[in-house]
Amino acid sequence: MHDQPLNQNDLSPTATEQLDQRIIRALETVPNSPIPADFAARVARQLPARRPASLTATHYGQNTMLLSIGVSLVALLVLALYTTGHAAFGLLESLLFAEFIALAVWFSIWRHSLR
Repeated sequence: MHDQPLNQNDLSPTATEQLDQRIIRALETVPNSPIPADFAARVARQLPARRPASLTATHYGQNTMLLSIGVSLVALLVLALYTTGHAAFGLLESLLFAEFIALAVWFSIWRHSLR
């Protein structure tokens, strides 16, 4: 089809139908693309070797959670000892207390889910 020129002067219904039929035949033909039998084996040979999976747990999240609980507890104690009724410090102390409670609950739920 690519080697046959399109006649722009002859646009009769039969020529258009023939062109449509040629286009349909060209689109419906399955391309012949043979895949060699050892293709998958060759691709697998080119892949890098797999590294063994690490089996040691890191516990970064647990350590950060415990550190955050400790830091918020120390901050709560410091604020409780050295604040003298300022509203801003009261709000900060309330927020730190809420953070401490949330971390403690999260830690206890996380510990029970591991069992």
